Amino acid sequence: MIARIRKFLHDQRGSSALEFGLVAPLLFLMLAGFLEIGRAYVQAEAIEKGLRAGVLYSARSGEPASEGVLGTAFNLVRTGTLDGAGPLLASNWARPEARLTASFATAPVGQSSVPVVRFTAEVPFDPMVPGLVALAGVAGFTLTLSHEQAYVGR
Repeated sequence: MIARIRKFLHDQRGSSALEFGLVAPLLFLMLAGFLEIGRAYVQAEAIEKGLRAGVLYSARSGEPASEGVLGTAFNLVRTGTLDGAGPLLASNWARPEARLTASFATAPVGQSSVPVVRFTAEVPFDPMVPGLVALAGVAGFTLTLSHEQAYVGR
């Protein structure tokens, strides 16, 4: 009987499967985390490109603070189209907490100042697996991005 127990304890068959079974959940969690980080980066890039297009449109228009220009610029930011008929550039724009604001200021350049148009977007992160982000302790974070452009008018 003792010989059988000794033989069982020294048997190496199946040890790699057992090790993989112990390590696999950690590997899958790491992979899912990297995918979520990548998704946040892609969402931020889509929002930033939309912001850039909207600010450029507004800064090159005759009256950047008018309702018509801001409405068209905000459509560009959210959908990439002038009329807002296209799909959203980032799915998280559909969430009610998503905000887009425009501000107008001046920036000093040498001895003079230049008017500047600035758009700021505060958009909640839209994870693939909401529970996984909550498990990591970073649930409910917001992507905050802004872009500014000197006003050049027409």
